[in-house]
Amino acid sequence: MLLLLLVQGVLSRLGDAAGLSAPDLFLLTGAALAWRLKPAWALAGAYSAGLIQDLLGGGVLGLHAAGVMGGALLVLGVRRYMADSGPLQAVFTVLLAVAGQWLMFLLLTYWLRSTLVTLDLLRGALPTLLLGTLLVFPLWERVVSWAFGPRTGPEEGLG
Repeated sequence: MLLLLLVQGVLSRLGDAAGLSAPDLFLLTGAALAWRLKPAWALAGAYSAGLIQDLLGGGVLGLHAAGVMGGALLVLGVRRYMADSGPLQAVFTVLLAVAGQWLMFLLLTYWLRSTLVTLDLLRGALPTLLLGTLLVFPLWERVVSWAFGPRTGPEEGLG
């Protein structure tokens, strides 16, 4: 967890300096847990990772927690149908995780009748966040494999 905080902090500082969105390692960690743990534990772990992100930031408490959990939920939804297929699975995992996170953000924005997510934010932040997260995924997957072990098979641990 300390490594996650350190690397995310450095990437966030570099992203802020460049005017770009930093890759979301908390989301990648939640997606990695979805590939390695039973569904209930994966969702609890993803929510916890997002809650830590919320506690460190100054935003709405629980927003990132729900977002990371939404990303993990979408990854869990296709885990049964997708074997470990290398780069295709990596890209698909990141796309699903980011889509789940932002769908949850949109749902919470609507539910809270807030301006948490705006069209300008979607146009400005989402493309660079997605690209950066895709680029960082292979390296972060190695770190997660070292920390949590290798991925399980598609249907292992789902019962």
